[in-house]
Amino acid sequence: MAIDLQPWLDGIDASMVFHPANAFVISCGTVTLDLGRGKVLLIWNRNLQIFQLPKGRRNIEEPMLNAALRETYEETGVRATPLKLNIATRATPPTVDEGVDGTPQKSPQITEGHMSTEFVGACLYPDPQSDTKALKAVFFFVATADSTATGDSGTQEVYEKLEASWVSISEVDQKLRFASEVAVVMKAVADIRKSGYTINSA
Repeated sequence: MAIDLQPWLDGIDASMVFHPANAFVISCGTVTLDLGRGKVLLIWNRNLQIFQLPKGRRNIEEPMLNAALRETYEETGVRATPLKLNIATRATPPTVDEGVDGTPQKSPQITEGHMSTEFVGACLYPDPQSDTKALKAVFFFVATADSTATGDSGTQEVYEKLEASWVSISEVDQKLRFASEVAVVMKAVADIRKSGYTINSA
């Protein structure tokens, strides 16, 4: 008996929403940690008087990880290094093992067990800085840096009033203004520990 796929396809059609490129903002940032000192890199936004994670818009044709590291450097003066983690992701693994009969196996819906620099999570919300309606997606990547090193100066845009601030991981939920950014940090910390790294106490 043939299965009627039309209701399923109709449901996909009804839930699918098209956003033209000029109504979709891709932003990239990092959760940069000093693992040896148990600290995470935040920015103090003097214009808004809040703590945030470093992030910013991706340039045309720029890989998202590159954008995240560039924006972190521009906003903080800190050169962060991406950290490979065992992140549960919907990205497909680079190779798929063959089955016992030699036939290729279907890729899993969720891939785990692969060390990578995939994004750890994303925050989606209407872009509050856009003059026209736009959806903003901020992709966060995990990185490391030395909190005792002096950051470079003169890396920010003229209009930016940002100060780099290394904060103890235990203080993140009290410092960050946005709950979703707290969730990003906690997810990063969990994935770091799951991947076998040690995070010392501040």
